[in-house]
Amino acid sequence: MKTMETKISMMESKVSLMQNNQAPNGGSTYVRWGKQTCPGNGTSTMYSGYAAGSYYTHSGGAANYLCLPGDPQWAYYEDSVGSGGKVYGGEYELGDSHGNGGSHYLGSNVRDEDAPCAVCQSPRSSVLMIPSRLNCYPGWTKEYSGYLMSGHYQHASATEFVCVDSHVDVVPGGHPDQEGRLFYLVEGICGSLKCPPYVNGRELTCVVCSK
Repeated sequence: MKTMETKISMMESKVSLMQNNQAPNGGSTYVRWGKQTCPGNGTSTMYSGYAAGSYYTHSGGAANYLCLPGDPQWAYYEDSVGSGGKVYGGEYELGDSHGNGGSHYLGSNVRDEDAPCAVCQSPRSSVLMIPSRLNCYPGWTKEYSGYLMSGHYQHASATEFVCVDSHVDVVPGGHPDQEGRLFYLVEGICGSLKCPPYVNGRELTCVVCSK
């Protein structure tokens, strides 16, 4: 029979692993942005939900994107909007000079569509997002690839860089343009960024790899 100290030690170890993107069984976890399911290379879907974060014009709040589950649970609450942090749904804010809503990049016009996400558990212990690559380096397994995205550089709200799948899904019924947490393509800008190998104004790709 396990002692109370042993049980507590095991729980602390599991928490430590999860905080470092490692699953308790020795695998790892990551978010697949823009998709409702995870790839089938031994990786399983922990949950699917909605991309979210701070509003794009707010100068306060958090900078990271969130993957909110589709089955929230509540503790004590009050249904009134007050001061403090706020979370908004995510939208694809893609387009170019031809007004195609990102179809050249993602296969369809998804401008102003709400973005889903999935939290994935890989049996491999390490996960890494590599910007400006579509394939993993030797010895690594490709989880998915796509385009590097973030918020707009002129918007007040800071964001992080995330890898959005190149064949995105959309949230059903999420087409109305309600803004919120926005996803824009990311371009390389020459200067301190070396060109070549990079090209000024060219959209950057990304790949998520595991090992």
